Amino acid sequence: MYCANLEDNRVVVQCNVVKNGRMRFVSEIYDTGARYTCFRASTLSAALKETDCVGNEEKLLSGFIGTDYCKFYRYEVERLAFGTIDLGKQSLWITFDEAVTSNVVGYDIIKQVNRLSFAGEAKEYFFGDRSELKEFAASN
Repeated sequence: MYCANLEDNRVVVQCNVVKNGRMRFVSEIYDTGARYTCFRASTLSAALKETDCVGNEEKLLSGFIGTDYCKFYRYEVERLAFGTIDLGKQSLWITFDEAVTSNVVGYDIIKQVNRLSFAGEAKEYFFGDRSELKEFAASN
């Protein structure tokens, strides 16, 4: 189980991303309205360059800078841990656009975990599987 607190009307989750054997800790906004999980490339690696993504699938996505579109590249990582929940190999979307200021966990990742929240409580609970969720529910 992983629990994230509401901060400034946003749920911020901690993620661990592993690429080429290197682990990075990234804070992301948990966004149930976002379709894709998107990172600023600089949060994954200062050495990562846009030329490293040549040949990767590209998407133009909006909602990060008003109504403007930004270019994102599909980026495979060896492992993504959502809080303490290891989701294994994943595809993320990264941008090199410096105007993008937030990392976002989108529905592509959110749908892989079980979630629970209580009205009036500024927390969101995440579970790796149903048995973990059932055990938590039985004890609360």
